[in-house]
Amino acid sequence: MIVRKFLSKIINELSSREVLFLLGTRQVGKTTLSKLIAQESGFENIFFFDFEDKEYRVLFDNVSVKKLEQVFKLEGIHSQKQTLIIFDEIQLLQDPSNMLKLIYDHFPNLKIIATGSSSLQIKAKFSDSLAGRKKIYKIEPLDFDEFLLFKGEEKLLRLRTMFKEEEDKLSLASIIKSQTQRFLELFEEYLIYGGYPEVVLLGSKEAKVEKLDSIASSYIQKDIKDLANIENIDGYNKLIQYLSINIGNMINLSSISTAIGLSLPTVKKYINLLQETFIIDELKPFFRNKNKEISKNGKIFFKDIGVRNLQIKSFNSLSYRTDIGELYENYVFNRLQSQNILSSLYMYRTQSKTEIDFVRVKESIASLYEVKSGSNKKIPKAILEFEKRYESEFLKIDKFVVNRDILDFKQGVMFVPAFLL
Repeated sequence: MIVRKFLSKIINELSSREVLFLLGTRQVGKTTLSKLIAQESGFENIFFFDFEDKEYRVLFDNVSVKKLEQVFKLEGIHSQKQTLIIFDEIQLLQDPSNMLKLIYDHFPNLKIIATGSSSLQIKAKFSDSLAGRKKIYKIEPLDFDEFLLFKGEEKLLRLRTMFKEEEDKLSLASIIKSQTQRFLELFEEYLIYGGYPEVVLLGSKEAKVEKLDSIASSYIQKDIKDLANIENIDGYNKLIQYLSINIGNMINLSSISTAIGLSLPTVKKYINLLQETFIIDELKPFFRNKNKEISKNGKIFFKDIGVRNLQIKSFNSLSYRTDIGELYENYVFNRLQSQNILSSLYMYRTQSKTEIDFVRVKESIASLYEVKSGSNKKIPKAILEFEKRYESEFLKIDKFVVNRDILDFKQGVMFVPAFLL
């Protein structure tokens, strides 16, 4: 098994009493990760329960302290010993919140890890009784660092690390140039097939597409039709396809409603469901002046670009695609969003159509990112206009042009190849 980069962080949490939640789509690697955590945890006593097995759902649903004692005895769990218990797909229980609260309050020697595929169900089924008793980790498809690790490209991974840590980034230019072609080959694969672990590890195009189709089919059948009680699957699929075609474009819900023939409330419901099941994410606009800047319509991006490409049935190489710019922008969104713990990420557009792809605000520092899929050396006017307009509001404004393969710094703007971001 290949180690995900946040494994050690989660293992360090095992000394706390909090219930650890691993949330993410099906087949994103939650179960594998939980087993890796178990292997590295140091616990001698480890138990795994998959709630897709009806027998376990019957055992752990509607429990009392007395019933839990009986279940633990039946399963060979000694509740007085330090024990790690993994509950897989916990949202399938009727009342998981009560069960976890009882375990937390009455069985202090039991450490719980729970995985789930739908934050919508978890929000519905988990009450405030677990406040202060849980910690949540969102498990997403592999980022580009993890992708390189899964591909066995340790040298390129080290170079990315060197680039992040080096203050004088241009000093690495000649080294980066020597590896650029290999970077671009792997980056293209990542933009086409995405970062689901099983997909990354497969060799042929046919096998990758077949696995992506299996993941998407499983998601629609289990998480949507069965769990979310959606009857209009055709309309739902049309919405997914519409969003897939329009990544990187501003989204107007009324226009979507008209285009695909769904009511506005239904469109809102389905988009919320897609967000809560970790398929898409929304980028909201940055604004200070509602009369001059877009303040309502944001953009939609996919958490995994391979799933998006499956919806439009396009796995062509980048040289034959008309949506390469959107693929780059989706990648940069996911990259910046993953670094978003202490910062906020926005898009920016004025009524006169001056636009910046991404504005990241962290305390009193703004970072502007314009994304180009070509070998771009031009400084966009939009980021200079933004800097002039907001220079009094921020202590510092950093400016970046993310592009295909140019590394440079001029007039206060950093040009960065996307594969190094």
